[in-house]
Amino acid sequence: MRVTLSERQFLEQIRQLEGLGPEVTADEIQHRMDKFARRLFDYIRKDYGVTMLPDGFRLHGTLATMSASLKQSFSEEDVQARIEGLARLAPVSVSLDCPDLNAFVTNRMTLAYMSDNWMAFGSSLQRLTLQEVRPALENMARQLLSAPAPPPPSNEYEQDVFNEEYKAFLEASGKKDPLAKHNAVEEYNRAEIARVEAQRQAEYDSFRNGQAD
Repeated sequence: MRVTLSERQFLEQIRQLEGLGPEVTADEIQHRMDKFARRLFDYIRKDYGVTMLPDGFRLHGTLATMSASLKQSFSEEDVQARIEGLARLAPVSVSLDCPDLNAFVTNRMTLAYMSDNWMAFGSSLQRLTLQEVRPALENMARQLLSAPAPPPPSNEYEQDVFNEEYKAFLEASGKKDPLAKHNAVEEYNRAEIARVEAQRQAEYDSFRNGQAD
């Protein structure tokens, strides 16, 4: 994730979190900004699962963009923690990358489907306010899940590609192939039939060879 911060808003956030009164000037806060920011970043990493990264820092005027890594969420409480951690930064906007879906989507099947289709909607998850993130993700999920199903495979190659993609999707979503057991039984039955037929053919060939002698 890329987080864009405003110098003015970030200074005010530091002022509030550190309990600094109006007698402390912006210049004085800036003088100790490295210490204040380090304490804030450690706090949101430990308590909220939001880690600010040293790479990707860009300064543009009074705005700065930083990279962040969000811990995966497994519950709604986890999702709220990630949002609250980001809110501690008072960001102007956030821009999501595909791995960030792990922090906001807890249903593994939906997560796998959205990840597979990231290229189709990822551009709409850029420069959002923090309040816009969840509604935007929910809207994208609805659109993807309500889209018409693609046409069925029309040849053996397309079927093989579909099977591989389906296996990858099931693995990513943590689901088992509902037909796996059936397919295994069918494969066993085919192998058993082939074995019996081969045995019968061998016995028949042996009998004919004996008759010939």
